[in-house]
Amino acid sequence: MPDTPPGFPIVTPRKTATLAEARTPTMDILIADIPEEGLHLEGEFPASIFALDPEDSIRPCGPVRYAIDVHAFDDVLSLEGTLRGPFQLQCNTCLEYFDFDADFTDWGTDLELEDGQRSFNLRELVREEFLFELPSHPRCDEFGSRACCPKAEYLTEDPGTEDSDPEGEPPSDTAWDALDQIE
Repeated sequence: MPDTPPGFPIVTPRKTATLAEARTPTMDILIADIPEEGLHLEGEFPASIFALDPEDSIRPCGPVRYAIDVHAFDDVLSLEGTLRGPFQLQCNTCLEYFDFDADFTDWGTDLELEDGQRSFNLRELVREEFLFELPSHPRCDEFGSRACCPKAEYLTEDPGTEDSDPEGEPPSDTAWDALDQIE
Protein backbone atom coordinates (compact mmCIF):
# COMPACT_ATOMS: atom_id res chain seq x y z
CA MET A 1 0.00 0.00 0.00
CA PRO A 2 1.25 3.51 -0.70
CA ASP A 3 2.48 5.71 2.12
CA THR A 4 -0.04 8.04 3.68
CA PRO A 5 0.18 11.54 2.17
CA PRO A 6 1.04 14.24 4.71
CA GLY A 7 -1.98 15.88 6.28
CA PHE A 8 -4.31 12.92 5.62
CA PRO A 9 -5.68 11.18 8.71
CA ILE A 10 -5.66 7.37 8.66
CA VAL A 11 -8.91 5.67 9.59
CA THR A 12 -9.05 1.97 10.38
CA PRO A 13 -12.13 -0.28 10.43
CA ARG A 14 -14.01 -0.97 13.64
CA LYS A 15 -16.10 -3.97 14.63
CA THR A 16 -19.86 -3.61 14.64
CA ALA A 17 -21.88 -4.54 17.68
CA THR A 18 -24.87 -6.05 15.86
CA LEU A 19 -25.35 -9.79 15.96
CA ALA A 20 -25.71 -10.10 12.17
CA GLU A 21 -22.36 -8.43 11.53
CA ALA A 22 -20.48 -9.51 14.64
CA ARG A 23 -17.76 -11.22 12.60
CA THR A 24 -17.50 -8.71 9.76
CA PRO A 25 -15.89 -5.31 10.22
CA THR A 26 -17.81 -2.32 8.95
CA MET A 27 -16.68 1.16 8.29
CA ASP A 28 -19.26 3.89 8.24
CA ILE A 29 -17.64 7.16 7.20
CA LEU A 30 -19.39 10.34 8.27
CA ILE A 31 -19.40 12.72 5.34
CA ALA A 32 -19.16 15.74 7.68
CA ASP A 33 -15.85 14.35 8.99
CA ILE A 34 -14.17 14.51 5.57
CA PRO A 35 -11.84 17.53 5.66
CA GLU A 36 -11.65 19.94 2.74
CA GLU A 37 -8.24 18.56 1.72
CA GLY A 38 -9.65 14.99 1.66
CA LEU A 39 -9.47 11.89 3.79
CA HIS A 40 -7.01 9.01 3.33
CA LEU A 41 -8.37 5.57 4.25
CA GLU A 42 -6.10 2.55 4.39
CA GLY A 43 -6.65 -0.96 5.72
CA GLU A 44 -8.09 -4.35 4.90
CA PHE A 45 -11.30 -6.32 5.13
CA PRO A 46 -11.56 -10.11 5.53
CA ALA A 47 -12.64 -12.29 2.60
CA SER A 48 -15.91 -12.91 4.44
CA ILE A 49 -17.25 -9.50 3.29
CA PHE A 50 -18.07 -11.09 -0.07
CA ALA A 51 -20.46 -13.70 1.40
CA LEU A 52 -20.37 -15.71 -1.85
CA ASP A 53 -21.51 -19.29 -2.25
CA PRO A 54 -18.56 -21.76 -2.18
CA GLU A 55 -19.58 -22.91 -5.68
CA ASP A 56 -19.50 -19.35 -7.06
CA SER A 57 -17.14 -18.62 -9.97
CA ILE A 58 -15.32 -16.10 -7.73
CA ARG A 59 -13.57 -17.30 -4.56
CA PRO A 60 -11.87 -14.72 -2.32
CA CYS A 61 -8.71 -16.29 -0.85
CA GLY A 62 -7.63 -13.76 1.74
CA PRO A 63 -8.09 -10.25 3.03
CA VAL A 64 -8.66 -7.43 0.55
CA ARG A 65 -6.62 -4.28 1.02
CA TYR A 66 -7.46 -0.71 0.17
CA ALA A 67 -5.72 2.65 0.13
CA ILE A 68 -8.25 5.30 -0.84
CA ASP A 69 -8.38 9.09 -0.93
CA VAL A 70 -11.90 10.50 -0.43
CA HIS A 71 -12.91 14.02 -1.44
CA ALA A 72 -16.34 15.47 -0.70
CA PHE A 73 -18.09 17.81 -3.10
CA ASP A 74 -21.65 19.16 -3.07
CA ASP A 75 -23.61 16.00 -3.90
CA VAL A 76 -20.77 13.62 -4.79
CA LEU A 77 -17.91 11.82 -3.11
CA SER A 78 -14.88 11.19 -5.30
CA LEU A 79 -12.81 8.14 -4.32
CA GLU A 80 -9.54 7.06 -5.88
CA GLY A 81 -6.73 4.78 -4.89
CA THR A 82 -5.74 1.13 -4.86
CA LEU A 83 -7.66 -2.10 -4.28
CA ARG A 84 -5.79 -5.40 -3.92
CA GLY A 85 -6.75 -8.94 -3.02
CA PRO A 86 -6.18 -12.63 -3.80
CA PHE A 87 -8.93 -14.59 -5.57
CA GLN A 88 -9.56 -17.81 -7.39
CA LEU A 89 -11.58 -17.36 -10.57
CA GLN A 90 -13.29 -20.09 -12.57
CA CYS A 91 -12.06 -20.32 -16.16
CA ASN A 92 -14.89 -19.61 -18.56
CA THR A 93 -13.54 -22.25 -20.98
CA CYS A 94 -12.34 -25.25 -18.98
CA LEU A 95 -14.23 -24.49 -15.71
CA GLU A 96 -11.10 -25.06 -13.60
CA TYR A 97 -10.21 -22.50 -10.91
CA PHE A 98 -7.00 -20.46 -11.17
CA ASP A 99 -5.28 -17.95 -8.89
CA PHE A 100 -5.79 -14.28 -9.67
CA ASP A 101 -4.20 -11.41 -7.76
CA ALA A 102 -6.51 -8.44 -8.19
CA ASP A 103 -4.41 -5.27 -8.25
CA PHE A 104 -6.43 -2.24 -9.24
CA THR A 105 -3.83 0.51 -8.81
CA ASP A 106 -5.64 3.28 -10.70
CA TRP A 107 -9.08 2.62 -9.26
CA GLY A 108 -11.57 5.42 -8.90
CA THR A 109 -15.28 6.01 -8.58
CA ASP A 110 -17.79 8.71 -7.76
CA LEU A 111 -20.51 8.10 -5.20
CA GLU A 112 -23.60 10.24 -5.68
CA LEU A 113 -25.11 11.27 -2.38
CA GLU A 114 -28.81 11.07 -1.68
CA ASP A 115 -30.65 13.95 -0.01
CA GLY A 116 -29.88 13.87 3.70
CA GLN A 117 -27.24 11.14 3.40
CA ARG A 118 -24.81 11.58 6.30
CA SER A 119 -22.48 8.59 5.87
CA PHE A 120 -21.45 5.74 3.60
CA ASN A 121 -20.28 2.21 4.30
CA LEU A 122 -16.77 1.72 2.98
CA ARG A 123 -16.96 -2.06 3.44
CA GLU A 124 -19.94 -2.36 1.08
CA LEU A 125 -18.34 0.02 -1.41
CA VAL A 126 -15.07 -1.96 -1.49
CA ARG A 127 -16.98 -5.24 -1.82
CA GLU A 128 -19.07 -3.99 -4.74
CA GLU A 129 -16.10 -2.42 -6.51
CA PHE A 130 -14.08 -5.65 -6.36
CA LEU A 131 -17.00 -7.63 -7.79
CA PHE A 132 -17.45 -5.01 -10.52
CA GLU A 133 -13.73 -4.78 -11.41
CA LEU A 134 -12.94 -8.53 -11.52
CA PRO A 135 -12.96 -10.04 -15.05
CA SER A 136 -16.47 -11.17 -15.97
CA HIS A 137 -15.44 -13.98 -18.36
CA PRO A 138 -11.95 -15.00 -17.20
CA ARG A 139 -9.79 -17.58 -18.94
CA CYS A 140 -6.90 -19.24 -17.17
CA ASP A 141 -4.65 -18.74 -20.20
CA GLU A 142 -5.47 -15.04 -20.33
CA PHE A 143 -5.38 -14.03 -16.66
CA GLY A 144 -3.78 -17.01 -14.95
CA SER A 145 -0.20 -18.18 -14.92
CA ARG A 146 -0.88 -21.35 -16.91
CA ALA A 147 -2.20 -22.46 -20.26
CA CYS A 148 -5.82 -23.49 -20.40
CA CYS A 149 -6.23 -27.09 -19.29
CA PRO A 150 -6.41 -29.98 -21.78
CA LYS A 151 -10.22 -30.09 -21.55
CA ALA A 152 -10.29 -26.96 -23.72
CA GLU A 153 -7.63 -27.93 -26.30
CA TYR A 154 -10.21 -28.74 -28.94
CA LEU A 155 -11.32 -25.10 -28.89
CA THR A 156 -7.93 -23.82 -30.03
CA GLU A 157 -6.73 -26.58 -32.38
CA ASP A 158 -6.58 -25.82 -36.11
CA PRO A 159 -8.52 -28.59 -37.87
CA GLY A 160 -6.48 -28.25 -41.09
CA THR A 161 -7.42 -30.40 -44.10
CA GLU A 162 -6.44 -33.78 -42.68
CA ASP A 163 -10.09 -34.81 -42.21
CA SER A 164 -10.89 -34.97 -45.89
CA ASP A 165 -13.34 -37.43 -47.38
CA PRO A 166 -11.89 -40.87 -48.32
CA GLU A 167 -12.68 -40.08 -51.97
CA GLY A 168 -10.36 -37.06 -51.78
CA GLU A 169 -13.05 -34.41 -51.50
CA PRO A 170 -12.39 -31.67 -48.95
CA PRO A 171 -14.76 -31.48 -45.99
CA SER A 172 -17.88 -29.40 -46.56
CA ASP A 173 -17.65 -25.71 -45.70
CA THR A 174 -21.04 -25.40 -44.09
CA ALA A 175 -23.63 -27.54 -42.40
CA TRP A 176 -25.90 -26.96 -45.42
CA ASP A 177 -23.31 -28.51 -47.75
CA ALA A 178 -23.19 -31.56 -45.49
CA LEU A 179 -26.99 -31.84 -45.52
CA ASP A 180 -27.05 -31.57 -49.32
CA GLN A 181 -24.86 -34.69 -49.47
CA ILE A 182 -27.48 -36.78 -47.62
CA GLU A 183 -29.78 -38.76 -49.90
